Amino acid sequence: MSIAYDLFAETNPAFGTFGLVGFCRKYETASGRLPELALAYLALPVALSEDLETSFAETAATTGLLSWLNRFPEVRLDLGARLDASKDIVSSAIRFGLGARALSLGSEGTIGLGPRSPSPAPVADLPERAKRAIRRAERLGTWMGRAGSAGTIFSAFGVTP
Repeated sequence: MSIAYDLFAETNPAFGTFGLVGFCRKYETASGRLPELALAYLALPVALSEDLETSFAETAATTGLLSWLNRFPEVRLDLGARLDASKDIVSSAIRFGLGARALSLGSEGTIGLGPRSPSPAPVADLPERAKRAIRRAERLGTWMGRAGSAGTIFSAFGVTP
């Protein structure tokens, strides 16, 4: 019996929500506050980009966002096009997460864990490619949570919110 891999699994809103939950969880742990909603439109597309896996594999949570971007400047190449192409995917993931109550919006324009957010345990049961995407989202949450304001983060990537 052969196992088929769904090439479009990462564009599924439920999977995107799972990535955002991991991102928000790690961001809040690192910074003590919720991430601004706009950061979801930067973090999720980068996390879902399998072509960036090598740059993540050669780092640790302690590396930091600016160190990562300085070591791998190619991350910024065509980033604007990548972000534009993924707006609908991110929006769908946010809507799904809010509807499922896995995510919640704060009054200050933040996004965080909702009352029904999934635990991180199911990540271990995912296929390897999906597992790596979730781990990248979590790593970005840690890095961005330690990097400062959303403006600083967008500036580091060379894009405007």
